[in-house]
Amino acid sequence: MSDNVIETLHFNCTTCPSECLLTVKVERDANGAVVEVRSVIGNNCPRGDKFAHQELTCPMRVLTTTVAVSGSDEALLPVRTSEAITLELHAQAMNLIRGLVVNAPIRMGDVVLENLLDTNINLIASMDIE
Repeated sequence: MSDNVIETLHFNCTTCPSECLLTVKVERDANGAVVEVRSVIGNNCPRGDKFAHQELTCPMRVLTTTVAVSGSDEALLPVRTSEAITLELHAQAMNLIRGLVVNAPIRMGDVVLENLLDTNINLIASMDIE
């Protein structure tokens, strides 16, 4: 006999400004891990269904933070990943980024760190610093 449980979750889709309220039925095993997303309702477009599945199986976010700057009056440079990375990697990425120092000048969009944690995703500058 299976110890799996069916749970109903409610959360907003964040893929567009509509922020549809999703109702999601999910099957979890005895350890709480997602076995299957059974249904998604409330989404007004296919992106909501995709978002719910991703959010429950492998949540992803763009990582935003700051890095130290050398050679400028500005002490910190805001940076972000060029694409979303798994939430699982955020702490490891922050440990790597914490020791990073960039040299001014730098332009918004410049790559600060290539291929962050072998993800093929770059860390990029979010503003200009002279």
